[in-house]
Amino acid sequence: MATIPAQDLTRVDLSDLSLWEDGPPHELFSRMRDEHPVHWSPLGGFPWEAGFWSVTRYEDIAWVGRDWETFSSERGGILAVNQFMETPPPGAPEDPLALQRLMMISQDPPRHDRLKALVQRAFTPKRALDHTERMRDIINGAYDRALERNPDGHFDLVQDVGVYVPAMVIGDMLGVPREDAFKLVDWTNRTTAFEDPRVVKDIEDTWVALQEVFGYVHQIVEARKAHPQDDLTSALLQAEVDDEHLTDEQVIMFWFLLMVAGNDSTRATFTSGMRSLLEDPEQLALVRDGDVTREQAIEEFVRYHPAFAYMRRTAMKDTEIAGQPIAEGDKVLLWFVSGNRDASVFEDPHRFDVRRDPNAHQGFGGGGRHFCLGAGLARLEMQIWLEETLRRFPGLRLDGAGDRLASTFLNQNRSIPVAV
Repeated sequence: MATIPAQDLTRVDLSDLSLWEDGPPHELFSRMRDEHPVHWSPLGGFPWEAGFWSVTRYEDIAWVGRDWETFSSERGGILAVNQFMETPPPGAPEDPLALQRLMMISQDPPRHDRLKALVQRAFTPKRALDHTERMRDIINGAYDRALERNPDGHFDLVQDVGVYVPAMVIGDMLGVPREDAFKLVDWTNRTTAFEDPRVVKDIEDTWVALQEVFGYVHQIVEARKAHPQDDLTSALLQAEVDDEHLTDEQVIMFWFLLMVAGNDSTRATFTSGMRSLLEDPEQLALVRDGDVTREQAIEEFVRYHPAFAYMRRTAMKDTEIAGQPIAEGDKVLLWFVSGNRDASVFEDPHRFDVRRDPNAHQGFGGGGRHFCLGAGLARLEMQIWLEETLRRFPGLRLDGAGDRLASTFLNQNRSIPVAV
């Protein structure tokens, strides 16, 4: 891991993957919160892109997240680097932000609010609750398959189980055959893990994956228009607010957003949270014995291991954050992995503690319009997953070091070997 002498803090480039080899550089973020809470990174590895400002304190992250008029999600999208900017692959849109802007996560009001109102008509808490037993069945089925393939009881919590559970849960809700979960996992990996050459060897493969998934979803949408089913895809097509319906394009893009966010977020947070539990017998016993509720434990999973390290905003005018001048057009990254460890908000913030209550983390967003629409589903899914894991495997233990995904955006383990 790269080491940064104290006097060189202003020269740190947070896009440098060597800083992230062992996970988020929390020691570095602690120094930034204390010494340089709004920090400039030159983004040296991407000469066609300007650098970015990092917002590292909890309150500043929340404030920027709420002020959508000054800090736009739509103008520059949500990523620090637009990977198609320099050399778009054949067939990619001329505007590299075009696809991002079709999703409400990369939109501003009023367009964002209209789309969210329509989607909320279909994506209700009741719809998630109606899938409770299906979730339980999916989770146990994934563990059964892992043990069938690994009869010695040694398997990988991420690769043998974690990658499939959220894909099947989301797929079930959308009306996708469970056997297609493998496709959803592959498409998710190839479209979001673009920083890791072990997953995406060429950026063109990301564009190919996008084309594949859009074609797949288009077929499902056409099928549901002809023959509606009791699934989320049909509900999205039927949703109506003030005589307005979602367009096919909007349905496809929300479908894609839910697939990606549901896969990456739930997989990353749950498996990382389980690793933390298995590393601390005292914490594990508190949850196993019922001294701490599953709900409370999951909140600490999300605080300690937020699935997405940051989201980007773009300044719409000259302004300032915590006294630091910000120019119109500047990139501003909201580092949730830093806000969730802010000692001014969380006592002993670097300790994983399932007893933490209250726990007003920023794991589902820093506040404002873009609070995660799927937070309720993610919480419910992880609570059931935790319950079934502890019920089935009272002797579950770590069985090796594992490794992490190489990414500044996705905060997740690539492998967690365990044994039962």
